[in-house]
Amino acid sequence: MYSVDELTGRATGITCHSDKVQPGSIFVAIRGRLTDGNRFAQIATARGALAIVSDSPQSIAPVSIPVIAVDDARLALAQLAAGFYNNPSRQLNLTGITGSNGKTTIACMLEHIFAQAGLIAGLIGTVRVNTGKTCVPSALTTPDAISLQQYLAQMVKNKVTHAAMEVSAQGIEMHRVAHVRFATGVLTNVCADHLDFHGSFAAYLEAKAGFLNLLGPATPLIVNMADPYCQAIANRFNGQLISAAVSSPADIVAHIGHLSAYGSSFTLTIGKPLTTVHNQVLAADRYVINLALPGRHNIENAMLAAIAALVQGIRPETIVQALGSFRGVERRMNIFHAAGLTIIDDTALNPGSIDAVFDTIAAFRYNRLIVVNALRGQRGPAINTANATALALWRHKLPFELIVTAGTDQVGPADIVSKQEREAFLTTLATHQADYKYTDTLAAAVAAALELSVPGDLLVLIGAQGMDNGRQVLTSLLKLPLNCRQNVWYYPQIHLG
Repeated sequence: MYSVDELTGRATGITCHSDKVQPGSIFVAIRGRLTDGNRFAQIATARGALAIVSDSPQSIAPVSIPVIAVDDARLALAQLAAGFYNNPSRQLNLTGITGSNGKTTIACMLEHIFAQAGLIAGLIGTVRVNTGKTCVPSALTTPDAISLQQYLAQMVKNKVTHAAMEVSAQGIEMHRVAHVRFATGVLTNVCADHLDFHGSFAAYLEAKAGFLNLLGPATPLIVNMADPYCQAIANRFNGQLISAAVSSPADIVAHIGHLSAYGSSFTLTIGKPLTTVHNQVLAADRYVINLALPGRHNIENAMLAAIAALVQGIRPETIVQALGSFRGVERRMNIFHAAGLTIIDDTALNPGSIDAVFDTIAAFRYNRLIVVNALRGQRGPAINTANATALALWRHKLPFELIVTAGTDQVGPADIVSKQEREAFLTTLATHQADYKYTDTLAAAVAAALELSVPGDLLVLIGAQGMDNGRQVLTSLLKLPLNCRQNVWYYPQIHLG
């Protein structure tokens, strides 16, 4: 009987989808939440699979090829994929970023810093994957184990030296990132999210803490110590810990200079010498960083990105220049103007990101505030309750008109808002005596917002999948050309080699 490692050397490919089996492939039978891959063992055999790997071999009908029993099929899948692609992460300076919020912005900031430093940069994240020569849209924040190893292998082939990667709690729990070597780790913050998958906040927090198991003893971990949950996780880490905070005691502190609607600045103070992954020592010093991004949360993001870049050996002056020229990420606090309105578009999808948006709104001048929020579909009543609570609390602090939508004209089956999710959100608003208007479609919600708006008002579009096309719907209703996007911040131009 072959071991998993022996199989890897003989395989022509690795897959957990029977319809993707080619002659010589190893088929890993995964027991998913909806489908049990063991049911497809005979199909994989008929398509020429070399062997089947399963943690439930007793449930497989007799087949004519070897069945390798393992303790955890998902973990075996990650091991097989890493081995098949020659463990590409070991040949990269890969920064892993986890947390509830800020992962996408920090990863894109790092990609931009690496590129500005003259390096060939890579990125794996929520919005896109950059393998050094090509960019493709992302399907998951953290790809499945096979796709992830394939992307990393493409980076190595394309001579990428430095890359940033978002690491989700689901990716950790489902072993997608097992057998990935990180040169640096970043822990941003933790708030309620993905409760549908993890079942409870405690389980979600524990999944986040699982990030520590992915770091080697010499891998530095940069932690936002202003977040109490991050502090608790950091207390469990036995390796090199670099504490960071905005205006709070830490190894490295960001002191806010100014915050405005269209930019911010801070001084990054390194309180003690910092050792890089290349064993260089960076003396204690201070650096002033200007951002073309608003919000305290973006200062926090830039602080963590700057520290990760410093740890990777990027020169401080390069980091300062790169962050100054960074123009943001799609649907992360994008600001534009149309028909006399100031419009904010943001993927606020949990209480933490909702708080960040409204905290930033305090820097804006406007007549009235109008908010359109898209519910989270297929993510469970709990997160919708939490989001509604956050909005209701802010509505008592800042008066605003609230329009809620299920976005039925925008979402696919994977994101359809259930009756229970809708009722959880709306009932919570009613409990907090927060008035609102509800519409099924995004088009109706945006139209309702425009009917309420007059020049000088601030219109905020927030939410995940149901609001992804909010800007396009708005410009269509205003009959503006799609390229009418003044003052919108997008990805910087990335040198792809």
